[in-house]
Amino acid sequence: MRMPAVPVCLLLIGLATGVSAAAGQDSTSQGAGVLTGLAFGAAKITTVRSERAVSGVLAYQPRAWITFSTSPTFVRATDDTNGTRLTSSGLGDLPLSVAVERELPGAWSPDFAASLAITLPTGSTQCGLGSGETSVGLDLGAGVSPVDPLHLSVGASRGLSGLSSQSALTAPRATSLSMDASVDLAEGWTASLSMSGDFGQVDSTQALSRDLGFGTSHTLGKRLAVTLDGSAGLTTGSPKWALSLGIGTAYSGVSPVGPNAAFRRLKKTFVGSVSRGSGHGKIGGSKTGTTSC
Repeated sequence: MRMPAVPVCLLLIGLATGVSAAAGQDSTSQGAGVLTGLAFGAAKITTVRSERAVSGVLAYQPRAWITFSTSPTFVRATDDTNGTRLTSSGLGDLPLSVAVERELPGAWSPDFAASLAITLPTGSTQCGLGSGETSVGLDLGAGVSPVDPLHLSVGASRGLSGLSSQSALTAPRATSLSMDASVDLAEGWTASLSMSGDFGQVDSTQALSRDLGFGTSHTLGKRLAVTLDGSAGLTTGSPKWALSLGIGTAYSGVSPVGPNAAFRRLKKTFVGSVSRGSGHGKIGGSKTGTTSC
């Protein structure tokens, strides 16, 4: 299913306008401008399938409450079955998103955020690197800081159309829920722990997952940050493990829906709709024997 461009644009404009009005005087606060990031990841999705990924983040924050971003990803997917190795390499599907955020005054510094993402079918379906359809997904998040070094957040993501799961670590067509806790250990150092799970409809291409995530980040200067994140599957159908190393200005700060959120950094390294939709079962180009695509 391909979403018409006009309704999607109207939805984006409506989301941004609503938060701008709610932001009041803060709506004129200067944003961080252009933000960038680069992440390198490796994941064992199933007992036979693994992925390597290089993911970039390019974001623009004109005001403190709104951020536009895109995350192009180069993926290398490998499928080993009965001694046969199939490999596909190339660009995956391309997510474009707009996120809005509002921090409220008062105790615990509560903040609320929403992100709307359109994923364009730029990946090759013949090689299993793309879904072949445009999809739309929504992220919602909220966070609090009960004490100075501790930040807690909860998040939910759900597809509105198409196979809009934004990560190979979560099942398409399901609702993904996460709980994150991060603590400042020392100046510039932050550690995080996350729990994530998929709920709802089961998709034939991937089971619902339950995962434990962990990570650390270190800021270098005002905005540049280095991150190291990992996850371990807690159920049989979950991705077995995943690791990610990132560096950039897009990973600094705290946001319930941004790439700087603890578990979301890891999940957003592995975007691209590998082996989903029209590309399901086509890693290696649907050929037999040891082959590449």
